[in-house]
Amino acid sequence: MADLRLKTGAPQATRHLAAAGAVLVARQASAGAHAGFVPAWPGAQEPNFHATLASVWIWARHQRLSRIEKFAAARRAAWTFLAGAAPRFIPGVIDDTAGDEAPFDCAMLLWASTAELALGGLPAEHQTIAARAARVLSAHLGALDDLAGREYRDPGFLALSILEYARAVEDRGLLASAQRFVERAFGMGTPGAFAGEPEPAGGLFDFSSTTATRILAVMAAEGSTPFVGAWLRERIAATVPRAFTPRRLDENCWNACVAWALGRAYAVSTDPAFLDGYTAIVDEIDRRDADRDGAIARDAAGRGAEVMPTFYYALAADGLVAPGTV
Repeated sequence: MADLRLKTGAPQATRHLAAAGAVLVARQASAGAHAGFVPAWPGAQEPNFHATLASVWIWARHQRLSRIEKFAAARRAAWTFLAGAAPRFIPGVIDDTAGDEAPFDCAMLLWASTAELALGGLPAEHQTIAARAARVLSAHLGALDDLAGREYRDPGFLALSILEYARAVEDRGLLASAQRFVERAFGMGTPGAFAGEPEPAGGLFDFSSTTATRILAVMAAEGSTPFVGAWLRERIAATVPRAFTPRRLDENCWNACVAWALGRAYAVSTDPAFLDGYTAIVDEIDRRDADRDGAIARDAAGRGAEVMPTFYYALAADGLVAPGTV
């Protein structure tokens, strides 16, 4: 059963990414001052940096799995927008004067850049932008004392983006810095229950499960070793949610983030607890994706399919792609 599920992971993810990617292409601005950007939700007019980067990841990851350049033109247009907008969204330092979304914008730039690197590389201009984002985000994590950040300041996702990018560019210093942060911030202990994560009373977003991204960051820091598999089976499996978890905000997105971590954990450990939890959650999200186009709203009260829940839904679909198969 385990082998069959992992063997079919890549083809299933490819189909999902193709459908979601097509939805995002249809929304991409094709003309005007901000041509190439992807609105964060239907009808949004404000140019959105991280929503466009999330779209780039979906398009690039589809090409990596399928070997088909289905979304190449959309990616080129997106990068034209991103290169021009980078000075506005990637600060020289993440401090009190930087926008609330700055850490996540840096992380998403690394995430999309890593996906592009898997296809063969980045143009020099884009490499420079990614290197700057990596330096800024690494410095931010190195000085970070408040580890309770959520959504745009989720420390697990920020660290994970650096770890994946550092390996892609073979930057040992950047990788070691991110590994030190993960050791300091998370260690190898057992995280709290997924359902026990706080739900902020204020704010507009809560899209990232910090328990899930903490687990993913530890896995990325340690690498796919037998030790990590043992840690997942002995320390994490008992905490796995067995069903979709209701949340006050962004419950589709938050649960997709959980499923992403469970899929990755199963691919490394093959412990059925992770697959059971993954399947229960993804089945519910699939049910809510009534038109089966891979694009979903943030929750039941959402204003139509949005980019960030669609991005995390795609990550969940990609979660069962066995390491080393692509």
